[in-house]
Amino acid sequence: MIKVNLLSPEKKDLAHGVAATESFADEAKANELSVPAIIGAIVLTIFIIGGMYFLQSNKFSDVKKSLEVRKARLTELEDVLETLKVLENTKKILKNKVDIIQSLNARKQVAVKMMDQLSRALPEMVWLSNMKFNNRTLSLKGSALSNNLVADFINNLKSTNYFKSIKFKDSVRKKKSGVDVFDFRLDCTFSDPSKKKGTV
Repeated sequence: MIKVNLLSPEKKDLAHGVAATESFADEAKANELSVPAIIGAIVLTIFIIGGMYFLQSNKFSDVKKSLEVRKARLTELEDVLETLKVLENTKKILKNKVDIIQSLNARKQVAVKMMDQLSRALPEMVWLSNMKFNNRTLSLKGSALSNNLVADFINNLKSTNYFKSIKFKDSVRKKKSGVDVFDFRLDCTFSDPSKKKGTV
């Protein structure tokens, strides 16, 4: 079927112009509607970014404060540890002093008891000229008017139960002021029988 356009050229141009005007108006209206949407999207984006920045800023501030608190706590703990070290060193020094005092007291008690037992064991006409005591070992030098008196002294030492491992070294006869004198030497160990283990 053949269609024939019966409109005149002027009417054709007019119809085309009207259609073009309507298309432009529709496009302008669409553009007018899209501008507020774009502005709203931009504002929303800025608001979201600002909110995120605010949250991150607060979080960073909290972390910073937490670190400052921890640093302050660490400094306090370091001060406490330093104080504890000083106290520990002071405690060791005091303990050493107490141990020394106790050791001296123990030695003093041993020395007093040892001298008492020696004086009890010495016979008449026997005297001591030198005495050394180290680590429970006692070295004696003395003089007597006879070797029999030296033998009596050794027997008396044994009978006290304080003197053990008595070793007679020698006896030398000498003239002193016209009198015969026997200089003797002997070693022994001193031990308190009332104590199983003693510290000297």
